[in-house]
Amino acid sequence: MAVASTPPLQLVVAALLALSLSTTASSSPAPANRSSCYKRLFSFGDSLTDTGNYIIHYANASGPVLALPYGETFFGRPTGRWSDGRLIIDFIGKCMDERRHLLSTYMHDACELFRAVERLGFQYWPAYLKGAAGKSPVEEFRYGANFAVAAATALSQDFFLKKNLRVDLLTPSPIPPYSLGVQIDLFKKVLAMLASTDQERKEVMASSLFLVGEIGLNDYNHPFLQNKTLEWVRPLAPQVIESIVLSIEVLIELGAKTMYVPGIFPLGCTPLYLSLFPGDDRDPATGCLRGLNDLILVHNHMLEAKLEELRRDHPGVSITYVNSYDNVLGLITAPTQNGFDKETVLEACYPVFISGSAAVPCLDPSRHVNFDGLHMTEAAYKLMARGMLDGPFAAPPIMSTCNHSC
Repeated sequence: MAVASTPPLQLVVAALLALSLSTTASSSPAPANRSSCYKRLFSFGDSLTDTGNYIIHYANASGPVLALPYGETFFGRPTGRWSDGRLIIDFIGKCMDERRHLLSTYMHDACELFRAVERLGFQYWPAYLKGAAGKSPVEEFRYGANFAVAAATALSQDFFLKKNLRVDLLTPSPIPPYSLGVQIDLFKKVLAMLASTDQERKEVMASSLFLVGEIGLNDYNHPFLQNKTLEWVRPLAPQVIESIVLSIEVLIELGAKTMYVPGIFPLGCTPLYLSLFPGDDRDPATGCLRGLNDLILVHNHMLEAKLEELRRDHPGVSITYVNSYDNVLGLITAPTQNGFDKETVLEACYPVFISGSAAVPCLDPSRHVNFDGLHMTEAAYKLMARGMLDGPFAAPPIMSTCNHSC
């Protein structure tokens, strides 16, 4: 739904307050371990989820994400998101908030209202590094925080240094010091701000939704971009999975009750890798790199199996695997049904990861699945978010306990 005009800020605040107060009268019980309206959203990951942490950490660095056409579709300016507009986390956060605060009878008008709030720049889930630098971090993180950092890995930066990979900005693929384990440690600091007692901590953890990933792609991406072969990269998979599992177990020990863990999308279908390995074996049905996608499938299958083990070990915790691979592959194999152009389904709208400064943006990013050679467009992320919110690529879907779709 497009917003025809932006209401005055006073009207927005008044409407939100009235609707928020009215929802507190609801007494419908939620199923065990799952709240119909999560109070907070905490997310971890890499550039598929980063809403500004990377550009804050590398404040003095230059890069394409600091300039248009990044951010042009929705925000009209670069925001630190590696896309032309919103990411999956933006759609999940927005939809959750609509459902948490609003009466169902007002859902249509409320969705319009919250889109207006977004355009006014109101953010419920700030990038951690931005919120931590604010005047009131506790207030900044009242509804959660986003710890994801572009280029982040599941394995530590030190792991890659010991493998003789470069991590500095002088390399084409710098590895930031924000591995998944580091992001979890930062979350612990936020948790300490929000909860001063064990009981408060339990309440915060139990009423929050945790999105752990996507993470792991860069554990393979960085070596490839530093000229490592598939044979060199493939043995990393078990270690990457183990690192993800260890972080999930930390969250469980802290009291997390609801987690969604996305797998990796088909990396072998990205324009960047299709250009890096033009002569490699391709799947005739999709045109994607068979060997690279096989690596991703191994990763995803191992992750899914480990999550099943965690569910058996922790029956009181809801841990859901998100099938990002099939979600994205469906957009590629059925482009027109999803609003994309068949002729450009394996091409980037703005191939800056391929052509560098010579890249020229396309006229309509919404007709492309891929934005810059590696990351997706807002249009693709919106469909990916829908697959998580309402299914079928997450079972149960995030919003299965709520009454309306966004």
